[in-house]
Amino acid sequence: MKNLSVLLLTMISLSSINCKSQTLNNSIKMEKEIKNVIETFVKAGEERNVSMYNDILHEDFRVIANRYPTPDKISIISSEDYIALITKKVIGGSKYGIVYESIDIAEHSATVRIELKAKKGGQIVTFLLIQNNENKWLIIADMAIQKK
Repeated sequence: MKNLSVLLLTMISLSSINCKSQTLNNSIKMEKEIKNVIETFVKAGEERNVSMYNDILHEDFRVIANRYPTPDKISIISSEDYIALITKKVIGGSKYGIVYESIDIAEHSATVRIELKAKKGGQIVTFLLIQNNENKWLIIADMAIQKK
């Protein structure tokens, strides 16, 4: 009887370890997918390549620009307007290094905070991402703070 109890406890422990391992592997996979989306977004802006946004932006994507264009204003820029600004070369074209500050995943939603480092200035950007029905990560919002 004692041997049976030890065997059952061992099996339960191994089962628990296996579940935790699968959860960890899934989290690592999701984090990698999210980083790929963020890096594509940054590269698209650097290159002003609007076609790269097609597979990574949610149809309701928004940019939140606090204190823009003046300190007493908040701008919420739609996906269409954002792409127009890129196309007209009003924004984009700068090269950045990416430093991930945090990636928080809660089931099918994620918040990512990065620092974009540039030769002059840079940005702190918070991205909100969602997973669609095909489990593909899409950016639904970004809010950037310009560094001086």
